[in-house]
Amino acid sequence: MKQLLRLCQQEEKKLGQLGQQRSEAQNRIDSLSQQKQLLSQMVKEYTELSCNALSPITLQNSAQMIETIAPMQKQLTRKQLLLQQEHQRMDNLWRQQLGRQQGIKWLYQERKQQQRAQLERQEQKQQDDFASRYALS
Repeated sequence: MKQLLRLCQQEEKKLGQLGQQRSEAQNRIDSLSQQKQLLSQMVKEYTELSCNALSPITLQNSAQMIETIAPMQKQLTRKQLLLQQEHQRMDNLWRQQLGRQQGIKWLYQERKQQQRAQLERQEQKQQDDFASRYALS
């Protein structure tokens, strides 16, 4: 029974660790999304600037900045896809661990209940034995 309790506690600990890793992965995805959004906003601003450019230098600078930002956007998109895959993997592991943890917890509770019922039966048997002894006296 103690081993089952210890196993239950270990599984809860694993579940907590996986949950934390899953949350961290989601936070990294959110951070990359914000970075991508900022880069998109910069591209939009430089595009508007180039449309309204009064000088060739401003137009050239805007075009260069857009060209510089494009690879950064692609890199962030690749990172985001990899992180989403990692998050999905962590989520699957977490769900599996949740099922395992809940199963072990259920088994522990079931065994605990069986043990209580057995103790109650033993106590009732002892009380019945005592009662029958006094009744015969």
